[in-house]
Amino acid sequence: MRLGKCMQIGLLAVGVIAAQATAQNKAQIAIQPTEISQQDVEQVHASQQVKNRLSALRHYYDNSDFALLESHLSPLPPLQQEAVRSLMIDYAIDYAEKPNGLDQAKADWLEAQAARMPVFNVVEQGDGYLVTKSAFHYGAKARSLVIRWQQQLLALQMAEQAEDGTLLLSDWLAGDIQAQATRRDIFLAQLPELSQPAVDILAEQFTSDSKLLWLPDNAVIAAIAAASGDEGVYHLLWRRRSDQYSLAELNRLAGIAPQPDATKQLMAATINPSLKLQAYRALITLKPLPVAARDFLSDKLSEVDDGELVATELARSGYLDWLEQLASVSRSQVLQKNFRSAVAKLP
Repeated sequence: MRLGKCMQIGLLAVGVIAAQATAQNKAQIAIQPTEISQQDVEQVHASQQVKNRLSALRHYYDNSDFALLESHLSPLPPLQQEAVRSLMIDYAIDYAEKPNGLDQAKADWLEAQAARMPVFNVVEQGDGYLVTKSAFHYGAKARSLVIRWQQQLLALQMAEQAEDGTLLLSDWLAGDIQAQATRRDIFLAQLPELSQPAVDILAEQFTSDSKLLWLPDNAVIAAIAAASGDEGVYHLLWRRRSDQYSLAELNRLAGIAPQPDATKQLMAATINPSLKLQAYRALITLKPLPVAARDFLSDKLSEVDDGELVATELARSGYLDWLEQLASVSRSQVLQKNFRSAVAKLP
């Protein structure tokens, strides 16, 4: 079954899952959880009756035959039933590690388990306090497993669309803050597996789709810039408010300089007020200083905005003689002023 059809089935199943969960919640809403001890939980998990029923039900789970599974599970006494459901979720987690170990039918059943109300509680007593918690914690495990599977499907869908050129990032990354963060992380995990043509198509979107200017952070932009080397994407990255992702990319570039492209982007990054100091320092610490970087820094010395900063960093990094030579032959009053200021700041 193609992924697209799988996703359609998954969407259709949402209504079914919601209906199942509502029905189960209504059935249990009037039932107050029964308090039991932790010893009761351990004993029922270890009982032979529970082990035998678990062994018999695994076959139905493997084959996604949940009507039969429930027909054998539901008649059990409540305590044994909850224990078996808990152990079945543990089995489902292990089974999901197999190829195609989770499908829509299994996900529907797991969602139904996650929606069940607690039947039994355990009360733990501490130093002056009591803590009441569910005796069987399978609901959260089931929900976590389904969410992970849904994200795997989403990742496959993203990769397919990226490779066939139909992935529109401004739409795919839309949603609330949590959805954006989830899809961002999925994208970052899949990006290294994409072909270069697919990456180049995605990079082009950052210079053509104005909706991408409103991304909440620089994670995707920085990753696309690094993967594509696209100057337009880098230009956008350096012009945005800096964050951990733009700083990480700057540090990555500093690590591979003096490669020409890396050196070029270090120079470009100096337009960012929050990154300029790190960018200048990364350039100045290159040994030997590339010609392009030397010419760039020399020009900066005559600027009012960054000239003093550049002169100070050069002087501190052992370039005082070079600065003195430039100041002695330059007619720029700004350069000479910046040189004197840099010298004054030396220890």
